Amino acid sequence: MFDKDKWLEIFHTILKNPLRTILTGTSVALGLFILVVMQGLGFGLQKGVFETIEDDAINSIWVRSGRTSIGYKGLTPNRSIDYQNRDLEWTVDNQEDAPAFTGRVGFWSAQMVYGSESMSFGIRGVHPGHQVLERTTLVAGRYINEGDMLDDRKVAVLGQTIVDDLFKGKSPVGEYLSIMGVQFRVVGFYDDKNSRWENRLAIVPISSAQKLFGKRDELDMFMISTGTASLEETQEMAQEIEAHLKNVHRVHPEDNRAIRIRNNNEEFKQFMDVFFGIRLFIWAIGSFTLLAGVIGVANIMSIVVKERTKEIGIRKALGATPMTILSLIIQEAVFLTFVAGCLGLLAGVLTLEYSAGMIEHEFFKDPEVDFKVCLIAMIILTVAGALSGLIPALRAVSIRPVEALRDE
Repeated sequence: MFDKDKWLEIFHTILKNPLRTILTGTSVALGLFILVVMQGLGFGLQKGVFETIEDDAINSIWVRSGRTSIGYKGLTPNRSIDYQNRDLEWTVDNQEDAPAFTGRVGFWSAQMVYGSESMSFGIRGVHPGHQVLERTTLVAGRYINEGDMLDDRKVAVLGQTIVDDLFKGKSPVGEYLSIMGVQFRVVGFYDDKNSRWENRLAIVPISSAQKLFGKRDELDMFMISTGTASLEETQEMAQEIEAHLKNVHRVHPEDNRAIRIRNNNEEFKQFMDVFFGIRLFIWAIGSFTLLAGVIGVANIMSIVVKERTKEIGIRKALGATPMTILSLIIQEAVFLTFVAGCLGLLAGVLTLEYSAGMIEHEFFKDPEVDFKVCLIAMIILTVAGALSGLIPALRAVSIRPVEALRDE
């Protein structure tokens, strides 16, 4: 039930010492402001990094080649490792669950001509599973399929940059594009918003790329999906692939530079652990800052109780119950912390909204405050406000009227 007189008294007490109230409220507001801003910045960093790593399938293993660093079986160091189709075939056949796989061959400066427009872009020969492993989103048309592979079709899927630069706003689907002097029919195009380089590629069937551009049976790298396998299972899978490739390509068992394997499952787990630690750190810093503000409220309420000792004594002498006095002090503390917390929350949200566009980056996107974080912070603040007023309130309740009236 709303007690008008009690709230008028609370407002009178708070406004009686405006400087003290402002300084106390500022410490609480600053605590919530720091918590909100740090949470928002942490969320922006996490979103940017996750969008970058999730641009590729998380449940996948990528196998790249390098150069040997140790001589082995009569072979000298600094030898280049060249993968072949059979390396990918063994990897796929040896895995129980491989819902998608792809090899890759690349050409980084290929002349492409459409009409009167001519520019250099990259070519990438792939298997159909590349769409899943690269998480490619088509804008129009289709991707490379098994029929293209079997028939060695000269078809291409273009990145958005190629479409913009060569086709000038015209849909490329169904058009013919000259790539290194060979006519390819465009069957689709895509837009990878997280990678400008990916948008500068023409994706073609790997069978056609190997035959047309002098890389018959060769692979630059290959990738395989790990499906629903657990982290431990994918680690064992990666070890098996590495051991097999080292044996086939005669690489020393302790040479870590020749066969380069990236387990995205493992990397994602590491990122999750890092961001869990960052979230804990942010909550710890924010909580300690809030605690400092709440302690300030408790100190102020103790001073308020001491200043109102005679008043409390008179109230008790006139019949005021301990619960009435207790609720008065606690309500005042809760109100002060809640209002200051709301102001800090508002300032934090506005700061993030204003600064979001200024700090946009590939690894930092859309800093914002989670509603749950705000709710939890306000609940914690309200409870802390009640606790900060509890000890002074208990002291007020313990005052004996006779002693209070004697107090100077």
